[in-house]
Amino acid sequence: MLIAVGLQAVITLLSGILVWLAWGPMQALSLVAGGGSIVIPNALLAMRIKASASHVVPVVLLVGEFIKIGLSVLLLWLCSQWIVPLSWGALIAGIIVALKSLLLAPWFQQRWNQYTAPASGR
Repeated sequence: MLIAVGLQAVITLLSGILVWLAWGPMQALSLVAGGGSIVIPNALLAMRIKASASHVVPVVLLVGEFIKIGLSVLLLWLCSQWIVPLSWGALIAGIIVALKSLLLAPWFQQRWNQYTAPASGR
């Protein structure tokens, strides 16, 4: 789970760098802020689940999802208040990048497991 969140953060930051080079700093800031409003709550929930005992994980996941959504909405509202001028297109693109980067997580997890698995003694 932490690999997926790390992947989300890395892809969002790399997208921000590309947007900075192509369109400028305000669009990049808006994109990273939009992605960060998704990545930060995901990271907090992932760390909370990792720290929980196995018998309470379903409860933590259920309650944590509601808190995560609320925190994401709060962070997006803060972005709209603090970033002037906010590029709404870049903000929404950052949200999409962060959410869709999770589609790559199983592939990266499989590669991670291949490289970290102990070598077999054949």
